[in-house]
Amino acid sequence: MSDIATKKSLNVDYLPSVVTIVDARTFVDAGARNVGEALGMLPGFQIQLSPMGYSMTTVRGLKNPNAYLSDKIKILVDGVAINNEVSGSSNLYMDFPMRLVERIEVLRGPNSTTYGSGAFYGTVNVITKLGNSKKENQVFLGAGSYGYMTAGANVYELSNDWKIFADGYCQRNDKSLDVANAALGTDEKMKDFSLGFRAVNGGFEFLTRFKKNVSGNFYSFEGDLDPIPSSPKEHENAYFFSQLSYNTPINDYNLKVKANFSHRELNEGANIGDIAGAEARFSVVGVTMLDGFYFQEKQKEQNFETEAILTLPEIKSNDIVLGVGARYVKVIQDDYYNSVENAIAQNKSAILAHPGYSSFRYNATNEPAFWANPTKSFLKEGVNRTIVYGYIEDLISLSEDVDVILGLRADHYSDIGTQFSERAAIVYRATDETIFKLLYGSAFRAPTLTEAYANGHINYRAGDENLKPEETNTYEAAAIYSPNFNNKFSLNLFYSDIKNIIDLEEIEGTIPGYQNFDKRTSKGAEFEYFFRERQEHSLYFNASYVDTDYSIPPEPGVVYDTQSMPDISKVTLKAMYVYSPINKLSLGAVWRFYSRTTQTKLDWINEDTTIIPTHIFDETLTYGFSPSSEASFSVKNLFNQDVRQPSYYYNTPGGIQREGRNYLFSYVQKF
Repeated sequence: MSDIATKKSLNVDYLPSVVTIVDARTFVDAGARNVGEALGMLPGFQIQLSPMGYSMTTVRGLKNPNAYLSDKIKILVDGVAINNEVSGSSNLYMDFPMRLVERIEVLRGPNSTTYGSGAFYGTVNVITKLGNSKKENQVFLGAGSYGYMTAGANVYELSNDWKIFADGYCQRNDKSLDVANAALGTDEKMKDFSLGFRAVNGGFEFLTRFKKNVSGNFYSFEGDLDPIPSSPKEHENAYFFSQLSYNTPINDYNLKVKANFSHRELNEGANIGDIAGAEARFSVVGVTMLDGFYFQEKQKEQNFETEAILTLPEIKSNDIVLGVGARYVKVIQDDYYNSVENAIAQNKSAILAHPGYSSFRYNATNEPAFWANPTKSFLKEGVNRTIVYGYIEDLISLSEDVDVILGLRADHYSDIGTQFSERAAIVYRATDETIFKLLYGSAFRAPTLTEAYANGHINYRAGDENLKPEETNTYEAAAIYSPNFNNKFSLNLFYSDIKNIIDLEEIEGTIPGYQNFDKRTSKGAEFEYFFRERQEHSLYFNASYVDTDYSIPPEPGVVYDTQSMPDISKVTLKAMYVYSPINKLSLGAVWRFYSRTTQTKLDWINEDTTIIPTHIFDETLTYGFSPSSEASFSVKNLFNQDVRQPSYYYNTPGGIQREGRNYLFSYVQKF
């Protein structure tokens, strides 16, 4: 049962969308450590890293290869949207441990009629044990490769009429990867923790969570793995949300009202270029540069939101849901420092007057946005945003075998105007074993505050206030066949027509910045097979094929070919098998295959930047000492394959090396 597609709980196979439910217990037995790893096992999903080490979640091949700040999906934790208007990314929750998750509901395809902007190519609801109201108390410990250690717990307490839930965890590592042709390894040190609390009394509910992550420099922007060893930098991200909600029946109606607040903080520094390189570039204009190239950015963003959802009594086979809401977004801190910009500001007159100015790497021709508006803030001053929305969904039972859903939503943004989203779908239960679906949905993604209002900084792109929202019209045909309780097959075909894509202008020597592309298309197929025989065998297999267009924005007099999306594997195959010969023992195996990525057609990239086909195998052994305690041992990348990730602007031919074989031991005690 799930309500991710309709706000009304239905059998997942009957939902008018393509939905997969991730059972956390099964995925943990197969070796999934966190939410990102679990999502990466689903069809159409590819989890990659930005040069800052942030997880980028790509669904159905749709990404902007170098405009990596925004995702095309909506992330919810226990039904609460993780809002981030500045960059549009929800990567902070990708490392949330699966030990604290009950299940993950994943909708592939558009769902802006329910969730508004960002539910563009997928919606993910991470339901924790705290959010699932499960009466469970447990403590877990773990240790593994790269000095990894973790500890966490979730508890349940009943006090009078109150149900109290709480959870928390912390994890850390000292990770550094040796990389071929590099003197130093990556800097991926990590410290991460979260605390959650939930209180329920009748229809009243209070939910709150705080999460903070501090990580290292990773492999930086320019491909230099540790350009300034004497000046370590860290990326610090923190997110806090609280939500009050009240659910009450009124005669035959049901009203749910909720109000939430979120506070996001970013304190990010990164080393980009070494001291010798910066010194050489500034020597052209006679300036002694003693620093390397690094930046420091501090931001604080707040979101206030309220929503009311009214479910009407059934009217002639119509189940109607109405919703209205409003959200206010404000950036309350925005500070930016850049060592190169600081050196230019201190020596501006001398640089402009120097005969070598035209050869200076950071002159006004190469960095026009910065020279036009030197500033110490990342965004334009006084940035905020107000969103008011309303929606209606009607689930119509035409007969015992046929359901139709119609949905319409309007979102009004104070800075970009009104955006409409529509949805129509039909679900036909042909037999007890076979279900067919025809689906249509439109969705949009509003420009993030970065894309619309970013000041032009060296190594960062300038925003454009005139950007239009991204839009998609997606058409899907799905079939589900369940010949018995043990087996289920599903096949989904999709085609998306996408317009006003927000991406970076990639042409060397022209003014860089965000702009709208006219059109792209995406098409493909997704297949899933589930098998379970009692508690002894559990098999999950999926295969997907995606073909998504990518084209460089045209310039006057220049014609560029449309190509398949670079950095993406068109074909992925994934399998997960858990075998439990006895109650106390389970053996989990995972296999993932990614086909060769597509070569970019950027003019100045002359080397092979594709990533070769990759097979990855994981193995996990779990043994239960008693019904309340168990231990597990996982080996990731069992055969020590050379795993690669795309590099920023294709600086590293063949991609950036990732982990080889690595290990994790964990212990769980329930009480």
